[in-house]
Amino acid sequence: MKQSEHREKPIKRRRVQRNRRAEDRKIVIMWVKRIAVAVMVMLLLGQAYRLVAIYQEKQHIEQQLQELQQKNDELEQEKAKLQDPKNIENVAREQLGLVKPGEVPYVK
Repeated sequence: MKQSEHREKPIKRRRVQRNRRAEDRKIVIMWVKRIAVAVMVMLLLGQAYRLVAIYQEKQHIEQQLQELQQKNDELEQEKAKLQDPKNIENVAREQLGLVKPGEVPYVK
């Protein structure tokens, strides 16, 4: 019986070692999956942060565009006003002190 006992012990050890190896592989695979999921989550969070930053920049640029369009409209109105002959005459008389031929200038 000693020989049969002696033969059975290494077989049991091999089975235990095989089971341990299989369990170790399962644990390693589980950790690899967890790490892969964590990396994917980090990448997704990074992309989400970039999208939020781009959206905020877009909002800021749209606001600037509205302000510039409003300023452009105001400048167009001022341009039209400055091209009006009556307004040109008023500026020439009041700011530059010019008079038409035959008029007598006076100082205020």
